[in-house]
Amino acid sequence: MYKFLTKNGQLLAFGLGVLITILFLGSVIPGLEDFNMLSKEEKPTTNIFNIGIAGAIALAVIAAVAAVVFGILNTVMNLKGSVKGLIGVAVLLVLFFALYAMATPETSGPLVSTIEAFNVTEGQSKFISGAINTSLILAGVAAAAFVISEVRNFFK
Repeated sequence: MYKFLTKNGQLLAFGLGVLITILFLGSVIPGLEDFNMLSKEEKPTTNIFNIGIAGAIALAVIAAVAAVVFGILNTVMNLKGSVKGLIGVAVLLVLFFALYAMATPETSGPLVSTIEAFNVTEGQSKFISGAINTSLILAGVAAAAFVISEVRNFFK
């Protein structure tokens, strides 16, 4: 299966996308005139676009499942080559959980009304704070790596 998808995966994905597009256009084009005659209030209640929406969701789910399954398979089949990636994931998890543990839930300021409006619990608030801080640190590291690599390339 892996060799088949390595050889024909892009063609298969493109063909599936074309097939869903043809199905979508085949269902929309005949009913487009009737859809345009609907009032502004009735247009959101129509089912004319359901095939396209379902197709896009199906493709996204297939892609996500394939990415996870093949990522796990590649890691298991080449454990020695995956050590650096696994260490990177472990560092990210340690960073996130450290920031999660240090986070304090908002009890004052402009966010309190939003937290109360959406019924955000203390744990959810800490999770959000940890995730945002992890993202900011990763963005900073990426920016620094970009600048350092460009300076290094300049002097080569």
